[in-house]
Amino acid sequence: MKAGRRTFLKQIGATAIGLQFANIWPEVTTQTAYPHKAGHARLKMIIRIDDVGYTNVCNLGAFETIENGVATSADVMLDTPGTVDALERLRKLPWISVGWHAHFWGSPVLNPKDIPSLVIKEDGRIRFRKDLRTAKDIGHNEAINECRAEIERCVKILGRAPDTTSALGDTPLGKAMAEVCGQYGILSGFERVQTFTENGTKFSEVSEKWANRNIYKLDPKPAYRELSTDSLTELEKYDPYNYYAENRARLEEIPEGAVVEQSWHPGYVDYYVYRLGDYGPNARNFIQARTVDVEALCSNRMKKWIKDNQIELVNYRDALFGSSEYQNHLKQTGSDLYMK
Repeated sequence: MKAGRRTFLKQIGATAIGLQFANIWPEVTTQTAYPHKAGHARLKMIIRIDDVGYTNVCNLGAFETIENGVATSADVMLDTPGTVDALERLRKLPWISVGWHAHFWGSPVLNPKDIPSLVIKEDGRIRFRKDLRTAKDIGHNEAINECRAEIERCVKILGRAPDTTSALGDTPLGKAMAEVCGQYGILSGFERVQTFTENGTKFSEVSEKWANRNIYKLDPKPAYRELSTDSLTELEKYDPYNYYAENRARLEEIPEGAVVEQSWHPGYVDYYVYRLGDYGPNARNFIQARTVDVEALCSNRMKKWIKDNQIELVNYRDALFGSSEYQNHLKQTGSDLYMK
């Protein structure tokens, strides 16, 4: 076990100096897991990267998957040390849709003294997201003001508000977020969420706001199953490519012409990410996984799987409004991922 821990810490430390994993894994030839059928509508896919803006170092890995990989959408945290860097980068990448990743892991945009119900008194940082999402003691006006300040920060740097955010709960924070999203035209929620049952895949209706958008959020459990363990041996098996190659998402059960969305957490790791960010269940495992996500989303094997299965990569605006921004970008850059 001690040797395993040493290996784990060496890998974490290596990422802090920008170790890049792109294409160092051996290329694996696998049977096509989702064969496209002639005459059928092509499956469209949003590959979303989360926790963008965590730190400047973490952003290096995240943007590697945008610039040299297959990421099509970026969910940005608007209160963390790398927020400004992320938004400045995204302003130059208009083919990437932007989501508001409202984790509240960092420091408030407003003065902590003006929003006392939202912060940890000892250090002025925002209360952890899971507490905030369920807390009943949140001041409504304080939450409105902080949410609005975060979105205004995005507008000032990116030039516009985010396109989307996650589904909002019926809590004081959720209601405040919903009000601010309405003010800025930010769409929230998913139309259907995929869950696995013994008899096949079940799709649950979640949000009427996205009705008729035909967007399906893939169940994350099969994607991250190696991360939900205390075993370093199992953790070492983690590879996002296998999620697709082994067809854990059961893509053949997705309705024809649908858009599917799967999120990943690519990035490089510094002290803030390692010690001062997420401290939820299995947080250490997701820290370990970030560099693996970078490699997988930039790898030739992932790109080959997309081409072999004729997956049409799209961003969220494409899925919501029928545009072709991401495919137009692929065409203009001469990418062989472009689907004619």
